[in-house]
Amino acid sequence: MNETTDPNNHILLVAIIAVYWAWAILGNWGRRQPRPGEDNAKREDAPTGQRAGNIQDTTSCAVPLNVIGEIDPAAFLAGAKAAYEVIVLAYADSDIQILKRHVGPEVLETFERAIAERRDREEILEVTFIGTSKATVVSAVEEDDTAEIAVRFVSEMVSVTRSAKDAIAAGDPQQIIEVIDEWTFASDTRSRKRNWMLIATEGG
Repeated sequence: MNETTDPNNHILLVAIIAVYWAWAILGNWGRRQPRPGEDNAKREDAPTGQRAGNIQDTTSCAVPLNVIGEIDPAAFLAGAKAAYEVIVLAYADSDIQILKRHVGPEVLETFERAIAERRDREEILEVTFIGTSKATVVSAVEEDDTAEIAVRFVSEMVSVTRSAKDAIAAGDPQQIIEVIDEWTFASDTRSRKRNWMLIATEGG
């Protein structure tokens, strides 16, 4: 097992990212920064072969986010990308506690079921996250005090499933794969903190 697939490294990485998530994302993820002169009340009302280092960020908004008040597109997408990595690694590490903090009930149920099935098969999922090359907003709506934003991610990672005897059941530890996902995040627009939760996932 090389350094990139050491579970201890994954735990440390998740912990580091989780701290960033709690500090930079959950507080005001995607909130537009107030312009000079805005009063405090307005501010309060308003988340083959490894090629690490070659990832080019082409983050963009195909759909304007001005349909949702107080959203800074750059800040939102930065938070979405960080959330994507946190959730992918937490799912791989079967870390239900981290998942509970970042995903809605339906997605959590799906993740928990898949993790339980993996445990029943006595399999271990090892994921090395290389990076996200694209994060594009594909839809944004606000209705009944709830904002929903769908983001299409294009990322690269190494994914290997191992059996109880450490045999490779799926994946290739030497191959980077491209993964395309469309995730939908939701937030209560009445909340000052504007916490975003993952409420739906779809493969690309």
